[in-house]
Parts: sequence; C-alpha cells; structure tokens
Amino acid sequence: MAPVVTVIALSYANLLEGSVLTETIFAWPGLGRYITNALLNADMNGVLGGTLVVGAIFVGVNLLSDIISRIFDPRTR
Repeated sequence: MAPVVTVIALSYANLLEGSVLTETIFAWPGLGRYITNALLNADMNGVLGGTLVVGAIFVGVNLLSDIISRIFDPRTR
C-alpha cells in the first residue's frame, strides 16, 4: 500500500505543475493562469508568490504521503 500512496502523491504533484499550461491554453481562471499573466506583465511578486504556493503544496503533499506510508508500512516503525 505504501508505494501506491507515493505514486498517487507524485501524480497529484505532476498535475499541479501541469495546471499552468492547461489553464493558459483553455483560459481557465486559476493559479496557473495567474502565474502566467504575472509573468507576461513582469509582476515578479506575483510570479514568486505563485511559485511559492505551488512549491508549498508540493512539499505538503509529499510530506503527507510520507506520513501515510509510514502508517501503512509496519517495517518503518
């Protein structure tokens, strides 16, 4: 069960990274489009803030995945 949790967490992280491209192409409102518009308008505070949010979510999902893997795998106790 532990490898499944890790793969799901990494897949979610890849979807989060792909949101910038998807939201820009389909003109959906969201964090990815905000980052793209900030980049095109030279708003570095917006780009850095959006990148920080995406990075924090990425780290949080990986941390949660490690905690859940530790719960499911008795060898790590």
